[in-house]
Amino acid sequence: MFECVKEYLSDLKPKHDLKKVIILVGINGTGKTTSAAKLGGLFSGGGESVSLVAADTYRAAAVEQLRIWSERLNLHLTAKDESSDPASVAYDGVESGISKGERIIVDTAGRLHTSTNLMNELEKIHRVISKVTDKISTLMVIDGNIGKNSLAQLEQFNKYLNIDGIIITKLDGTAKGGIALTAISDFEIPVYFIGVGEGSDDLVEFNASDYIDSILGTDEE
Repeated sequence: MFECVKEYLSDLKPKHDLKKVIILVGINGTGKTTSAAKLGGLFSGGGESVSLVAADTYRAAAVEQLRIWSERLNLHLTAKDESSDPASVAYDGVESGISKGERIIVDTAGRLHTSTNLMNELEKIHRVISKVTDKISTLMVIDGNIGKNSLAQLEQFNKYLNIDGIIITKLDGTAKGGIALTAISDFEIPVYFIGVGEGSDDLVEFNASDYIDSILGTDEE
């Protein structure tokens, strides 16, 4: 039975590589900013030139956090003050990064899926970036501790944006992140990465077989 589940998940793994521009979205507190930095480190470690874009202009701490990460990982950063329009910051960052042939990761502000104005703003960010390039992948960052509530979030975000994939964070503690199974099967949206710690190397590619073993407690000693 377990092997059948593994085979099923494997069939739903990402069918394509992430595109040149990656937009991270999600509600507050899921770890988007940290995930943006870790993702940048992952691509940089693979030999790509990476630019982070601090489009969370509501939270000064988010910009500073991304600045610290960019310096630590030797990544480029586009950032403005917190009063700036997030869509404008995203446009400038993507335009600059594309001209340099960089991989670009856009960090956006956390927002409740029930806030129409904020969701419309997110749609605007995607729209203005689309004027620069159509090579965009949108990843939703989900807290592995939330459980079924994240499904409602995913459903609503997907109505405003075409969510291409998922990052599940905070799987380093007791959270098993079983929500991935439902997200993948019900929405047919693949999980690309999982966060398993606070370090720069603690964002790892999702592996269906290892994931099932972890949930079912069938890891080999």
